[in-house]
Amino acid sequence: MKQQQRFILALVASAAVLILWNYLFPPVKPPQPDANANANSQAIAQASPQPTSQATAQPTATATATPAPAKATASPAPAAPTPENVPQRKLQVVTPLYEVIFDSRGAVATSWIVNRVQRSDGSWRELYSASSTKDNHKKLELIPTPPEGVAPEQLFHPFQVVTGDAATDAVLSTRNFKVTAGGSETGDATINVPSGSQQLEFVIRDEATGLDASKRITFYADRYIAEVEVRVTRNGQPVPSKLAIGPNIGDQGIPQYTFYLYTPEGIAVVNNEVMRINPIEVHSDHRNTGVINSLFEWLGMKARVSKPPDHEQLDGPVQWAGVGDTYFGMIAVPAKGAAGLEYRTVRYEHKVDNKPEERFLITGLVPVAADGAKTEVYVGPKDHRLLDAASGQIKEAAGNQIDLGEVINYGFLGGMRRFLAVPILFAIEKLQRLTNSYGVAIMVFTILIYSLFFPLKWQSSRKMKKAQKYAPRMKELQEKLKGMKQSDPRMKELQMEQLRLMKEANPLGGCLPLLIQMPFLFALYTAITISIDFRQASFLWIPDLSGPEPYFLHFLRILPIMFTGSMIVLQLLTPAPSADPLQRKMMAIGMPLFMLYILWSAPAGLLLYWLVGNIVGFVQQLIINRLTKEEPPPPDEKAIKKKPVKKLKPAEA
Repeated sequence: MKQQQRFILALVASAAVLILWNYLFPPVKPPQPDANANANSQAIAQASPQPTSQATAQPTATATATPAPAKATASPAPAAPTPENVPQRKLQVVTPLYEVIFDSRGAVATSWIVNRVQRSDGSWRELYSASSTKDNHKKLELIPTPPEGVAPEQLFHPFQVVTGDAATDAVLSTRNFKVTAGGSETGDATINVPSGSQQLEFVIRDEATGLDASKRITFYADRYIAEVEVRVTRNGQPVPSKLAIGPNIGDQGIPQYTFYLYTPEGIAVVNNEVMRINPIEVHSDHRNTGVINSLFEWLGMKARVSKPPDHEQLDGPVQWAGVGDTYFGMIAVPAKGAAGLEYRTVRYEHKVDNKPEERFLITGLVPVAADGAKTEVYVGPKDHRLLDAASGQIKEAAGNQIDLGEVINYGFLGGMRRFLAVPILFAIEKLQRLTNSYGVAIMVFTILIYSLFFPLKWQSSRKMKKAQKYAPRMKELQEKLKGMKQSDPRMKELQMEQLRLMKEANPLGGCLPLLIQMPFLFALYTAITISIDFRQASFLWIPDLSGPEPYFLHFLRILPIMFTGSMIVLQLLTPAPSADPLQRKMMAIGMPLFMLYILWSAPAGLLLYWLVGNIVGFVQQLIINRLTKEEPPPPDEKAIKKKPVKKLKPAEA
């Protein structure tokens, strides 16, 4: 009875912890994006400190790039027009992989749309926003629309240059840069880059402050990397500068973030240590806002370290830093290990079903060299193949030895999950080429994995059955030992028998296959969330294996319910170490219902793997139950007969 009480208490405590966690730390939801990418760029332009009548993002001139980079001057020309005489322009850069819209006011990006990605087999696949439907594909915009109620001067924009000096930053963010594109110095323009590379240079000169600044960006047709060269001087002296990365780079069509699809966060490697910066922690006025640290602070065991709200300074040399969500990111790799990385947040309220909800925009300010040294900026999918390729390209171009694969959040036991996830992805991609379906590939992979573990499952069932048969005798021995004094000579004999039974029927041996399979389950979940190939891969009625299954009749999900039912049947069929029917029933029904709550919004690909695994396990268990012999009950100590002592004949004389 005490074991039952402890078991029920454990289930209730686990559920309470999860519910309390979701209540105290709800996922931060993103602002709802516009479906039209051009509307996004218009809204950003309207939110700039000095809006003008030019609100359209449609180009009026076109220029085609040549394979070789365009020649540009090394520094701003002294005779450049003053900012007041430079017209505002919108410039659209179009490559086979993405489309970017730059605003000459501040020389910042107002729209960044990722169009396509190359698969591991060399084929191309179009990418769309998470808000797309089968009949209505929407472009995948990575830059958010400025939220209502936030002052323009609070916002940062991608590729904005920040120096820390208010007067200089005001010029750099609110004035129009001079830029020549499409053979013209006025009007909007489109720069096509079908192959090779193309440069775009922004130049500004302010006589009042003695400021000269230039920003040269090189775009490549075959990669997600852009090279940025920044030069900022005041009266001829270099000015330390930082490049804005963000805010909230990611798929702006995501309707709601969950445990399985997290909100944009800061990502950086500082002092060779991978750091993930939560916007809620940046917004806080003190550090160490995690659950454990907060508990220590509440108990008075840890000093509270204050910091400026909405501002996080990370000390040490920066290898790379950026902002990203589950599948996409913008990462800057400085040419040198400069120090001074900062993250900034802006709090705002967003209404969900007419209820206000707290949200944040997070931006990274990455230190860059003011002498024009190149900063490599990766903007695209956080896919392990693409990130590995980008790491090699950056090493070849700039000599930086980095591992952009660490951009991916592998979670708990990240090293082990990364080690297993890559070969799992390789196997599933090979199976997908044979079956032409990621859903079928997951099913075939599941059957292969469970077949590989079948011998362990056989041993597990044998151990469980023996433990179940021995359970009454073990309980009897425990009761006898409870009321026995230490001086009782029979105690040692009973303890030896207890150890013998535990050795022959150790119930922990039955858990071995589950323990071995769990890393594969974690790794498969990781594989689904790090591979861009799984994203929006459809199977039967499921439009996206990387996301939760759509609701049926507005409140039901078929896959989690099927998974729970299969788990209950498998639990009832599988031998359990306990012979108590009530405890078995609690385990067979309580645990699946608990898992239903946990996995209700899990990626459909993960549930498909587990469902097929339960079905395969059910068939395997039927075979094992038919072929496994019944285990005899353990012998009682009274039934153990001692061998008679052999009498020796007397020695002959």
